[in-house]
Amino acid sequence: MTGLPQWKLPRGVYRGTWDYLQSQSIAQDYDTKLADSKLLLLDQQFIQRFLPPVEPGKPPPLVADLGCGTGRISRLLSPLGYRMLNVDLSAAMLEQLKRQCQHPHLNECLQANLVELDLITPASVSMAVCLFSTIGMIHGRKNRQQFLTRLHSSLTPGAPLVLHVHNRYHSLWHPRGPSWLLSTWLRSHWNSGWEFGDRVFADQGLPAMFLHIYSRRELLQDLHVAGFDTIELFPINPPGDAIVRRRLLTGLTAGGYFAVARSRMVCG
Repeated sequence: MTGLPQWKLPRGVYRGTWDYLQSQSIAQDYDTKLADSKLLLLDQQFIQRFLPPVEPGKPPPLVADLGCGTGRISRLLSPLGYRMLNVDLSAAMLEQLKRQCQHPHLNECLQANLVELDLITPASVSMAVCLFSTIGMIHGRKNRQQFLTRLHSSLTPGAPLVLHVHNRYHSLWHPRGPSWLLSTWLRSHWNSGWEFGDRVFADQGLPAMFLHIYSRRELLQDLHVAGFDTIELFPINPPGDAIVRRRLLTGLTAGGYFAVARSRMVCG
């Protein structure tokens, strides 16, 4: 329903993002379009390094996939015995997930806005993932911070959040990157609804897709504000197919980051 009035859009959802979420055709073609993505293969390998153990005789750990799309993480983990909480605002994406679900008893689907994620029982999630720059699709820093804060309260103490973002300053190496950086910085100073790192672009037939592109410093700040006190960053190379070692200029050369964030505090 692309005709939804601006004032009725869910909190943190940009107009172009809303149109994306409502598209049946995008959901139907999602897996095919991204089948050759190196980053999607890398993140599936990466998250397996942090999985909680599945122990015989005990309830299976609950893994929350925030912005689950058509359920590629569910298709990876539910055969291993993990319970999945698949959260997405797109009904079309969740329908595709249900069609492909091989372990329905281990999968729960929740259609919800990530910014208003208050339906998850506190301290109930053993691991959370938010991949493929899903957090960057949330419009407004306060909204992104609210998402992380509510997500933090849903995790058991010490449980990991694995998060992916693109790196803002890698744009310096693109032909039009420096001009984009300058323009988004200038616009953030005269437009209160715009932030340094915001980008609007045409994609998949939609004229105004929104993505906020993080800096390393901003990512760390937002995770700390949300209550995470142990954070590891893993730089990703520009092709998106490998983790790279941190070097002096990694903040400029990395294509993006995986963040693994935990809290030692008891979640309230």
